[in-house]
Amino acid sequence: MTLPAPRLDDRSFQDLVDEAKRRIPRLAPEWTDHNVSDPGVALIELFAFMTDQLLYRLNRVPERHYVKFLELIGLRLFPPAPAVAEVTFWLSAPATGPLPIPTGTEVSTLRADDVPGIVFRTDDPMTIEPPDLVAILSSVDGKRFTNHMDDLRAHKPFLAFTDPNPAEGEHLLFGFSNSQARHAISLVMELDVGGIGGDPDHPPLAWETWVGDRWVQLELERDDTQALN
Repeated sequence: MTLPAPRLDDRSFQDLVDEAKRRIPRLAPEWTDHNVSDPGVALIELFAFMTDQLLYRLNRVPERHYVKFLELIGLRLFPPAPAVAEVTFWLSAPATGPLPIPTGTEVSTLRADDVPGIVFRTDDPMTIEPPDLVAILSSVDGKRFTNHMDDLRAHKPFLAFTDPNPAEGEHLLFGFSNSQARHAISLVMELDVGGIGGDPDHPPLAWETWVGDRWVQLELERDDTQALN
């Protein structure tokens, strides 16, 4: 798809006529008849017509001239490259098994009445794996852990952190038996709000994932937990 060429001057014939008439009171105050029957107005329209023709030709300058004009002011065009966008596939219902997304899967932007959708294709294959949660651990220092899976299975409440007033550096960890790399995970929690000091808009909470040798910040879609406070 080619981009439309920009118009170097978008004034029309009527714009030129109106601009010239606005200058009359300042440049020739004794000229009071601005009707189309006035010879002076006829000359204005004549020169506006000639200027309009020049602007028409100016706006038809070949594209290679635009490139030369840009080069004269020190700009260089980027080489051609395919458009790239990040895409997230959301399931309409919980997956009961692995769901493959093959290479070349097409996705499109929303279509408008006069604008067609832009179609993208995936570069790499991917398989959506239903998450298998096997452990929920809380820790004060990252060395001693408390597993809450039995409480979860029994539908019993438990503290997200080991103390009602958590300190900096405490952890709540979710362990999965299968890799959730490149996955969007939704965690739904029922919370009894308590404690003080947490700003819901800027919670003192970091969502991270372990990648084998370090923790990496997650891309967070939304957090309504009020910092698990």
